[in-house]
Amino acid sequence: MPRSTKRPHLLAKRTPVGATVWIIKDGAHRESTGLRCGPDDQEAERALARYITNKYQPPKIVDPLIDEILASYLKGHAQHSRSRQFLYDTAKPILVWWSGKKLIEITGTNCRKYVDWRTSQVVRGKQVSDQTARHDLKTLRAAMRWYKREHDPLLTVPIVTLPAKALPRMDYWLSRDEVARRIRVARKHPQTRHLARMLLIGVYTGTRPGAILALRWLPSPNNGYFDLDAGVLHRAGTRAKRSKKRQPPARIHTKLLPHLRRWRAADLASGIPAVVHYRGAPITKLRSSWKSVSGGAPDAPHVLRHTAATWMMQSRADVFQAAGYLGMTVDILLDVYGHHHPDFQESAARATGRRR
Repeated sequence: MPRSTKRPHLLAKRTPVGATVWIIKDGAHRESTGLRCGPDDQEAERALARYITNKYQPPKIVDPLIDEILASYLKGHAQHSRSRQFLYDTAKPILVWWSGKKLIEITGTNCRKYVDWRTSQVVRGKQVSDQTARHDLKTLRAAMRWYKREHDPLLTVPIVTLPAKALPRMDYWLSRDEVARRIRVARKHPQTRHLARMLLIGVYTGTRPGAILALRWLPSPNNGYFDLDAGVLHRAGTRAKRSKKRQPPARIHTKLLPHLRRWRAADLASGIPAVVHYRGAPITKLRSSWKSVSGGAPDAPHVLRHTAATWMMQSRADVFQAAGYLGMTVDILLDVYGHHHPDFQESAARATGRRR
């Protein structure tokens, strides 16, 4: 039988200078106490006792309130995040329903009860969807993981049960006539004129709406910008941190470039740095102006990105170049937009059984 490992104990060891000191031997691990044999024997025994106590200390049982975890997450992480407002918005209903509850109460049953409660609400005239509740619960999950990493490595993070993710909208895009009509409507009124720029940049670059609104005419550490001399769109700032949302540079479309040159000359002459602005002031969100230009259509600004991807597929663009241009994977491009390509499953559709 193999010999059992001895418990941690003191061992006298002679140093190169001739002194004898106490070390703690624990299997293959050795740790010096810094205490000499003889005068410091009692202190060495106390050092061994502290070592054994720390080693065999039982795991800490932690069950903080969800309010405490979310408050710490919002203060320590969310306020420095580019998704700050989104995290605040998704945390509000979590704090209402889960207030006073502990981590042990995060169960599949309670998660489903939360979804039922959330989807019974009406916000801005619209019924809250289960996908909105899903985003809320994902923020709760992210807060627990952050709290464990930053404050308490012994914290046990329960499983958050999420509603099923909605299938991607396969035919969520605008035709060229619809885009042209919206641009004409936007240009008619000063209150919506900025949307003409938004529409053109969106359908010709496929950039996400938030990134479009953040674009600047000159290089910026925190915002994307247009380099018209090189003909390149930089979707992220020069010092922006890499995130899950891919923001690769993209060559500016030849049909968009003349518009950009004209807009830049007019804006810089007036000292306006933002590409999309309302009377010189940057814009952070599109709400009433988008609804007035869309004519009541049930879509959001993100439809411009879908439109750009669809048009590329319809134009037989190379899927690898299109995916790199849009900042998405080839798999997603093919799964969601591939059926718009004229060559979609062409060889399979032409295949027929033949007699031998």
